[in-house]
Amino acid sequence: MVNKDNMYIPEKLHEGHREKMKARFLETGYSGFSEHQIIEMMLFYVYAQTDTNEIAHRLINHYGSLAGIFDASYEDLIENGRLPPRAAFLFKMIPGLIPIYHDSRSHLKVYSNMESLKRLFEPYFVGIDHEEFRVACFDAALRLNCCLTVTQGSPTGSAVDMRKLAEAAIRANAVCIAIAHNHPNGSPMPSIEDIRATKLINEAMSNIDIKLLDHIIIGKNETISMRENAFIKIFD
Repeated sequence: MVNKDNMYIPEKLHEGHREKMKARFLETGYSGFSEHQIIEMMLFYVYAQTDTNEIAHRLINHYGSLAGIFDASYEDLIENGRLPPRAAFLFKMIPGLIPIYHDSRSHLKVYSNMESLKRLFEPYFVGIDHEEFRVACFDAALRLNCCLTVTQGSPTGSAVDMRKLAEAAIRANAVCIAIAHNHPNGSPMPSIEDIRATKLINEAMSNIDIKLLDHIIIGKNETISMRENAFIKIFD
């Protein structure tokens, strides 16, 4: 192999580097890895012999971060990231896998406080650039039955479909529910419409003997619980 300075680099040199990185990951996970090293390692499975370090640096410089790469569209990764389709496809698979992995583990837990509800909902909104409204349904022991998307909206809003929400809760045999939506472009502080909708949902759930535990709002860099942030009167 010849590098950009026309110097010959034995293939075994790249092989040794890759094997060392893989062994390090198996021993420590991602601990100590920089973002560009994580991208570099992922690209091992796209480029059989190419030095992926340079490509990883270029992607981080262009998109600003690992999250920026994962959040970019498939088309943008090809056009502006200058990646082959198989690499763009790989990067789009990762964010979509996170909530599925999270969901497969969530049914084993008990969600007994606001902090645990925040942690429950956050992975479902990774990489989402529009508003979504979700409901988590629980049994009497606060074990999760399901967590579903009720409505999807634009980057600035998502109306609540009350009928679909009630149907989802009843179908899941929910004793109580928690709801969540995201503000993908800003602060998680609830709008007047968020407060009004929460009151209506609380009343509607009370009418069918289902308790509303909380409304979680996930902003760009922060998550809040409406129950623990001076909106508790809504729930009482």
